[in-house]
Amino acid sequence: MNKFKSDPSERRIDRALQHVLKPWFPINQEVLQLVRKRFAEGDYDKAPGELLKDLKSDFALFTLVVKELLQVGKGEGATAATLHNPVELIKWAGPKRIIALLSNDKKLPATHSLHWSEPFQISRLRETAISATTASLLSEKKNLDPEMGFARGVVREIGLNLIAWNYPTLYAKVIEGLKPGQNLDDELSKELGFTPTLLAVRIMRPEVDEEDPQVEEIERQWNLYDDLCEIGEALARAEHPETYPSAENDWQKAEAFLSETVGEDAIQLVKGRAQETTTRYEKSLPSTFGSVAAFNPARNIRVHNKMARVIDDALLKQCPQAVQAALKALYADMDGQRVSRTAVETLIKNIIPQAGFTGGCVFVIDPTTLTLKPRTVIGRVALRSTTDVALDPGDHAVSALTNTETLVVDSTEVLSPTGLAGIYHALGEQRKVGVLYLESPASGDSPESRQKALVTFEAMRRALSDVLLLQ
Repeated sequence: MNKFKSDPSERRIDRALQHVLKPWFPINQEVLQLVRKRFAEGDYDKAPGELLKDLKSDFALFTLVVKELLQVGKGEGATAATLHNPVELIKWAGPKRIIALLSNDKKLPATHSLHWSEPFQISRLRETAISATTASLLSEKKNLDPEMGFARGVVREIGLNLIAWNYPTLYAKVIEGLKPGQNLDDELSKELGFTPTLLAVRIMRPEVDEEDPQVEEIERQWNLYDDLCEIGEALARAEHPETYPSAENDWQKAEAFLSETVGEDAIQLVKGRAQETTTRYEKSLPSTFGSVAAFNPARNIRVHNKMARVIDDALLKQCPQAVQAALKALYADMDGQRVSRTAVETLIKNIIPQAGFTGGCVFVIDPTTLTLKPRTVIGRVALRSTTDVALDPGDHAVSALTNTETLVVDSTEVLSPTGLAGIYHALGEQRKVGVLYLESPASGDSPESRQKALVTFEAMRRALSDVLLLQ
């Protein structure tokens, strides 16, 4: 299994350190205020274990404290064993040393805000939670220290977290473009010139005498935890098959190891521990962090595979986040064996309007009258009539039925800031049964805005074809 490795590209990593150390990644201000309040009230003097528990609830705060304590500990002659172990380092420091680090706002990172984070960044925190809590549970089952397993899991993720917030454009590009056979660390390394793991090592590895006999033993112990952390990391990736092409293999690997080591209730135990750890994140980010109680990689992979038959990942990722979530929920309830009236209504009445389309119509071919008949009207249609359409050239709906390879867009100013665009495309692949027509409001005149509207339309069309079981 992969271990921390050195990298010859010292100048690049040194520049990266200057870029990420001061801004860090966002501290949950509610946790910071809670910790300060409990310091002031003397809670940690009475129950020192509560300090570690509270710090663990915010990964940025936890790792920042450990990083700063490494310098304090080195200056005060802490042993190599203490410096190498984040849990022991926090215990060694005690409340007084730690409150000295956290009492001054000006000394704390303030560049990033948790509430202004992008969805992929919040997902990064969620993955950290699953990975670390899995490592903690497995450590316990392997008769290792669960607190050390958790700490190691969080520390191993720090490189990815720092890159996600301080190189956000690059990070987003890489995770959106992952292909089968690729992994996130390697692809980021190609762009940055160093691995996230090396970044973590340079920040969190204490400067100690490598000849110290304690160090070799410490490294041997950490290798045991690293193996368990890798299972946690695979499990965290498995929750996101739309991001990680390896998700299904990750799930099989993690599930097999967890079942053998923990038992059949392993996933429930992971969820329970992760919920305890992420309570503060869920409270601060109720609409974006997502309830860890809903963690279910097996279901996500099943849903993803069903959706991927008609809506590929590249298309889905260009849709708004809310639309992606709504489509996943829709497919989770579809069995693919019969037309679900509920699914059809959900798509037409809820998801399509949520995707930004103000009106539209589903036209169906009537072979007896040689017309396109309006079967279902969506919202308020402004650009055209919703009456029967003769199958003669001239109407855009008929053009869409015959020109099946491309979208037909009806607008004098396509997606202009002042108008609507009527978008058409045939329904059915092997056999055309009708046309979907949707009206998109102005979403700006940039190519990106136009492209997003057209891509979202195509996702709606494919989903409608699928819920209607059209071939």
